[in-house]
Amino acid sequence: MANSNYCVTFRIADKTVGGRSYAERYKALIDAMRAEGMGYWEETTSFFMVESPHNTTAITTHGAKSLSAADDLLVVFDPTDMSASYFGALKHVEVLRSFFPKLKKVG
Repeated sequence: MANSNYCVTFRIADKTVGGRSYAERYKALIDAMRAEGMGYWEETTSFFMVESPHNTTAITTHGAKSLSAADDLLVVFDPTDMSASYFGALKHVEVLRSFFPKLKKVG
């Protein structure tokens, strides 16, 4: 399976959820995205790019394992095929879907 490049953006609530602090959930997300040991860039606050052999939905599902569906948000999209998926508290699904018609919710 060939690797693809993905854009990832997220929002993590600045509170403790399910016994995990903001810092713990942030670190778990970063660790999940770096798990493959492949390309990774994160110089901005809540956006990074990752390389993975997995599809968009699998990356989102893996990244969301330590996040809160009620408080956090994770969006992953593949700029090549424009597939996109999200996990969590997305308020304007219809707006995001207007950019990514193949948008899927995970979790």
